[in-house]
Amino acid sequence: MMKNKGNIIFAMLLALIVIAAIAAMIIFNQKNSADESNTTEETAEIDVSGQPMLGKKDAPVTLVEFGDFLCPACKYYDMEIQPELIKKYVDKGELKMYFVNTPFHGADSLRGAHAAEYIRKNNPDKYWDFHNALFEAQPTTHTEGESWLTADLIKKTAQKIGIKHADKVVAAKEDEAVNHDIDLYKKHNVTQTPTIIIDGKTVSNPLEIKEIEQAIESAKK
Repeated sequence: MMKNKGNIIFAMLLALIVIAAIAAMIIFNQKNSADESNTTEETAEIDVSGQPMLGKKDAPVTLVEFGDFLCPACKYYDMEIQPELIKKYVDKGELKMYFVNTPFHGADSLRGAHAAEYIRKNNPDKYWDFHNALFEAQPTTHTEGESWLTADLIKKTAQKIGIKHADKVVAAKEDEAVNHDIDLYKKHNVTQTPTIIIDGKTVSNPLEIKEIEQAIESAKK
């Protein structure tokens, strides 16, 4: 009787150990899957020649942002997340960042893209000032289809950052550069802004700084 009871207890303990081991494996695999899901979607190498860049050319990790000046989420990324990445990685020479115009919102998006490309070509030292000023000018709240990125705003923004011939910025038609960017986002199947790609891997949540930092740290290894 005692022997049978001992066998039963042993069997129960063994079963509990097996169940615990299986549970641990499931949790471990789920964690790995969650970690990998942040940047598992790979893309072909992006041609960043001619794109505006922040950082040192020899920085080991490359971040490419596909963005639109009319996109509220892009404003959040550029105003809140990007400055933190600059302090933590770009200033230390560990990361370089590129921007690709992705004009998803019609004529106003294109107006902003043409103006930015004109400044990149003619006043490259003023590009990021203009870039950031356009995002800063984006209204915190505005209705769908409301036009705010006007010719007048572009002129005032150009003047604000010290561009002498602001009228030329307003009239800019940088078709070659803008069409190149459009070809890039189509080639890489970009369907939303911002899209953040780090060393060929797309970050699943570009508005979560921890995911971006995790992708950068992984690329540094």
